[in-house]
Amino acid sequence: MEKKENPVLGRLEVNFRISHPSAPTPKRLEVRDQLASLLQATPDLIVIEKIASLHGKAESSGIARVYQNEDQMRSLEPPYLLKRMGLLKEGGEQQVEEKPPQQAEQKPSEEEKKEEEQKPPEEEKKEGEP
Repeated sequence: MEKKENPVLGRLEVNFRISHPSAPTPKRLEVRDQLASLLQATPDLIVIEKIASLHGKAESSGIARVYQNEDQMRSLEPPYLLKRMGLLKEGGEQQVEEKPPQQAEQKPSEEEKKEEEQKPPEEEKKEGEP
């Protein structure tokens, strides 16, 4: 692992290599958690730019950046990387906590559908009739 401090941008730039015998390339979030424990950093301040498997080897190399604060990270990192890391929602808003999406409309139940079918259609009023 190679580390390079970048005080101008307020981050630590890390080139890493991971061995994963008899396993596929590790997920970004797994690598982020491992780096956080090795570097004693907060996982939410780590952005993994790249993970690539080396051809014919059970080894991957990658590039990560560890920021000192969240504002600096959000101002420097492109939104697509923050989305990949689970730090942004789809709309580009900051993700606070994951909640299941609410349904905008509830589908009518089977009973409600039957009631609607049994109602007689309203008669169309002609112009001039009360």
